[in-house]
Amino acid sequence: MTDELAAILRDDLRLPAASLTPEASLDTAGFDSLALVELSVLLGDRYGIDVTDAEIKNAATLKDLDLLIQHKRDER
Repeated sequence: MTDELAAILRDDLRLPAASLTPEASLDTAGFDSLALVELSVLLGDRYGIDVTDAEIKNAATLKDLDLLIQHKRDER
């Protein structure tokens, strides 16, 4: 997981830093339905990418989420 994603999760979404490991599931990391929507909006605002809350929810781990974001950024 990139430091950039970790910073967004920790600083913007206020998820607990101790739970932000690449292998952590979204539930383990502290995601709830509001965090899914907030992350989707943040990614659109910061990077101009469209990542739906459903796509985020389907990521099995934070590493998978990071790969999804990187893929979306590369597609731009």
